[in-house]
Amino acid sequence: MPTTGHPPPTVAGDFTGQARWYAGARPGYPDELVTALMAQAGVAAGALVVDAGAGTGIASRLLARHGLRVVALEPNAAMRAQAQSDPGVHWHAGSFEDTGLGTGLADWVVAAQAFHWADVPRALPEMRRILKPGRHFTVFWNDRDTEASALLEQTLARIRASVPGYEERYRERDWDAELVAGGHFDDVRRLTLRHAVRMSAARFMDLWRSHNRLNATAGPERFPAVLAAIEALLREQGAAEFDVPYTCRAWSVRARPA
Repeated sequence: MPTTGHPPPTVAGDFTGQARWYAGARPGYPDELVTALMAQAGVAAGALVVDAGAGTGIASRLLARHGLRVVALEPNAAMRAQAQSDPGVHWHAGSFEDTGLGTGLADWVVAAQAFHWADVPRALPEMRRILKPGRHFTVFWNDRDTEASALLEQTLARIRASVPGYEERYRERDWDAELVAGGHFDDVRRLTLRHAVRMSAARFMDLWRSHNRLNATAGPERFPAVLAAIEALLREQGAAEFDVPYTCRAWSVRARPA
């Protein structure tokens, strides 16, 4: 359920203060994305997939609905505590860099809306270690499609009025190059899919409350002003519900021989 109030001040990458907003407000992913990525990775129902950086299990539950056996790997206890119970999802405390999982157990490893937090040079060999030979590691993100939405454009403008130059830098990173650096993976395959998520004004506010990097960048002095500016924008818009457009961007790479 949407909530109110301000998340506590936070540091980048620590979602403890955002966990309850994250669980209730963050968007899911379209079924078509999972179907296409499963085909790209050569996996079918019954395969074992590790959802690394699983957060509150948004992608984990979707993967389970597609018949996959899911190990949800998440280092943050507050995020794990917000996860909905699902018989197809088994939770494990671990990170990208130190999973605590066995060697060669996974048919597929994915990272949904998470791999930009990883220490990539340390994470890639660990992702390869837990994969079966020749299997795939897939990273994907739900990027808000700001240019397709006047509301998102105006929201970003109001954020930048309080936090000049604010941007989510992971979108600018060269994942084609980063994922094969070090020689652990090869055969980069990309996939893009657009979709829209229907949101209430309350959920849209909680979406921004869940935003770790914005909270950390703005700091405790500016973050309440950012939320107030977005609330004012929504009052001006006057719509109780609206579509928020997203573009899912995914990269899959194949594990090279150890």
